[in-house]
Amino acid sequence: MQKILKAHKYVIQAGMSMDEMISMDQFFINNIYCKLRGNVPKVAWRRLTCNNQSAPKWNFILLLTVHGRLYTRDRLKRWGVIHDATCPMCGVAEESISHLFYVCTLSTEVWQKLLQWQGIYRQPMEWDAEVQWAISQHNGKSSSDEIYRMAIAGSIYQLWHERNLRVFQHRQRLAGEIVRVIIQEIFYRGSMKLSLRKKLQSLNFYP
Repeated sequence: MQKILKAHKYVIQAGMSMDEMISMDQFFINNIYCKLRGNVPKVAWRRLTCNNQSAPKWNFILLLTVHGRLYTRDRLKRWGVIHDATCPMCGVAEESISHLFYVCTLSTEVWQKLLQWQGIYRQPMEWDAEVQWAISQHNGKSSSDEIYRMAIAGSIYQLWHERNLRVFQHRQRLAGEIVRVIIQEIFYRGSMKLSLRKKLQSLNFYP
């Protein structure tokens, strides 16, 4: 009974009356949800995260990256948390999202290898350009597009993980090791879906 009474509050918030609900032939929770959420436009990059077969932790870090919410060293320096914003992976430029993905020499090498693994022969671009490329070239439902979205999520997660290993544990991996971890995780998760399994069989499991 308490849940029913509480539900009345949400109906009112959605701008509906109880009489209106009672008169409906069918009632869908989705109708209430859409009214409560409001008319929010869809973002162009939604398929990168919402239609991605990757591990949830990959998609979470990808979502933070797309929103510019990673605690990169350039942001920490602006907040007065640290004094040195040098990238811990290349030791040359200031660390930022646009530098980490994919201007840094290590991240460039990792993403280049992942592109070649998929049969894509082009140079890595900086982050905003890569997002636009993914939207324009790999926004579909084909197995190749799904694997591409998994690869970009995996590269973001593992490069951020590598960055943290170097900052907090003073450990480091070679580009080839990082690529192998990403590809094997893509095989593991992608093989759960029949259409991806068939496509993955044509790719190298242990590059």
